[in-house]
Amino acid sequence: MKSTEMMAAAPKPRIRIREATRADADAMADIQLAAFGTDVIDQLLYPGEITEDARVKAAHLLFAPPHDHEKQSSEETLRVVAELDLESNGPVDGRQEREIIAFAKWTLRHQAVPEEGEEEHHVSADELGEGSNIEVYRWFHETMHRKLSELTRGDAFLGLDVLVCAPHRQRLGAGSALVRWGTDLADRLELVSWVGGSSPYGYPLYKRHGYQDIDVVDFKVTERWGVTRPEDRDWGENCAVDLGGPLGVGELRSVFMKRVPLGPLGASR
Repeated sequence: MKSTEMMAAAPKPRIRIREATRADADAMADIQLAAFGTDVIDQLLYPGEITEDARVKAAHLLFAPPHDHEKQSSEETLRVVAELDLESNGPVDGRQEREIIAFAKWTLRHQAVPEEGEEEHHVSADELGEGSNIEVYRWFHETMHRKLSELTRGDAFLGLDVLVCAPHRQRLGAGSALVRWGTDLADRLELVSWVGGSSPYGYPLYKRHGYQDIDVVDFKVTERWGVTRPEDRDWGENCAVDLGGPLGVGELRSVFMKRVPLGPLGASR
């Protein structure tokens, strides 16, 4: 028998999901900026090098206090991080070490609200930080927010706003663990859950966890901003094709996805 066959398989790294705190904001912002660094929208949003001011503002936005209209609503923001237990791969200087490798940000609306009661907050250029392009934010992110409001129409729901994993810690199961955290919560609360616009790279993950295609928004990136898709980048040409049809050249597809809660016997209602 070969020696490699005699060796026990390496244990799978342990990942713990916990509620995020403000002390995690910098690590979360670093992950978000690194993960989206090759994404065309973030490249347009932060042309050139990301400034320190933009980095600080990104961390602040993750834990920004609710606006006045949100304080009066039934909505709350839920932030959770995935930590990798480094000690599961062997002791680190004799101490137990954990590293934040991914996070998710969800919106939980406990009760339905009248559609006319929904208000949209517009992020300012100062909130994004020095060197950012506010027009890109308004063109992309605010379009996404409006589309989700249109689809939910004031209903109670759990919505996934952001899910990102550190590029050097992918394929360890953190993304799946964070999605399961949300779907388990939605099942307990008997709420529909939404992905408020999936990227091409997150799309297969959400499909595996029971999310179904509901609508698409195709952004005319090349026409609007003059950039073209690199050969090694996926802009969504294989996402929700049955629903949205073929993706046009120079367009980026975002897919809005919905999952109904599971009943007591594990069957979707």
